[in-house]
Amino acid sequence: MHERSLTAIADRYFKRFGYLSQVIKQPPPRGMQLCIVIPCYDEPQVQLTLDALRSCTPPQYPVEVILVVNAGAGEHEVQLNNRKAVENIDIWRKRNATQWLHLHCIWVDDLPAKHAGVGLARKIGMDEALRRFAYLNIPGMIACLDADCTVASNYLQVLEQVQLQSAPASCAVHFEHQFEKVKDIELRAGIIHYELFLRYYVNALAYSKFPYCMHTVGSSMTVRADIYALSGGMNRRKAGEDFYFLHKVVPLDDFRNIGETKVYPAARVSHRVPFGTGRAQQEWLHGTKTRQYAYHPDTFKDLSQLMRHVKYFYEQEEESHRQKLPASLQNFLLKQNFTRHVSEMKANSSSFVTFSKRFFAWFDGFKALKFVHYYRDHYYGELPLVKSSNWLLSEVGITGSDDPAELLKIYRRLDRKRQMINLANILSD
Repeated sequence: MHERSLTAIADRYFKRFGYLSQVIKQPPPRGMQLCIVIPCYDEPQVQLTLDALRSCTPPQYPVEVILVVNAGAGEHEVQLNNRKAVENIDIWRKRNATQWLHLHCIWVDDLPAKHAGVGLARKIGMDEALRRFAYLNIPGMIACLDADCTVASNYLQVLEQVQLQSAPASCAVHFEHQFEKVKDIELRAGIIHYELFLRYYVNALAYSKFPYCMHTVGSSMTVRADIYALSGGMNRRKAGEDFYFLHKVVPLDDFRNIGETKVYPAARVSHRVPFGTGRAQQEWLHGTKTRQYAYHPDTFKDLSQLMRHVKYFYEQEEESHRQKLPASLQNFLLKQNFTRHVSEMKANSSSFVTFSKRFFAWFDGFKALKFVHYYRDHYYGELPLVKSSNWLLSEVGITGSDDPAELLKIYRRLDRKRQMINLANILSD
């Protein structure tokens, strides 16, 4: 915990970044370590997610769930569905009252069109969660979930235990789309390819030694309350809010991947955001099967060269050392004004540790994505996803498969092995 109290940190945050004033009036339960925020847009059946949480093994301390039922001003059909959702939430709450699961609903149906979307909805809920923890002066865990997700039975127990034992600044929880339950063959193929694409990319970044390798899935991310406030909070992006948020907070302090439990996002078609799972499924059904291809392996070989040279950029003249890199890498760095940035980093770094932090604050997850897109567009193009995925497995001595579903299972096992943090006294799912 930082020197200042969470109450003081939160007060400063709300003066600079607050959006709504306090909504939930009753005090939070004593000892609460975990608050789950769920944006709910056009989701009249959100009780399926609530059922999954209610079915979890009860944690040691009470848990709060904050649902943010939201729509933009003028979205009349969505507003009608939201009204039904609020009614269903109220019915669910009355039928499922417990001493350990506390449910709150924030209903905002008039968000400005310019900002209305999942980012603002998450921000409203996460801001309110910050207020709850500030009241308790406990830097608890704010977990994000979506209104079409279910979770493993030990989900609450694991997250609470992570918080109690080590209180990491941020986490990414292992996720799996349950493609076996998808009856439509095309939809099943679509979600398999989409998830495999995500896992190939993150593992290829890890292969290249890029330090911030995590899945940026909104329904599986967590952040500690004080870090949420100190980082400036959630952004208001209509899509990709999770990517930008996690890459903002991860460099600030201890980050964990959690493999001891699971989140199960829906594998459905969705119109809600311009990209992501739902949009990928929609495009797959419409014949735009872009996820059959992936970034070329040579892209990550070149990225690994850049990662290996970071120390030399600090110790030696960066211009002369840059010239030892492949022409493709030099061209990319030239477009990024690399020499100027590195000179500024060195001038403000008294050690390699400080330089490294500055370097990867500059070459962050967004810059890494720009890197692979640059190589895709100007040098290597793409390869079939199955071929790229098998290449990466062969690099670490693992036998792959020509079946995308089997490949996905291999990558899931790899991810969970990398994510396991050996918590004591955690029930296996």
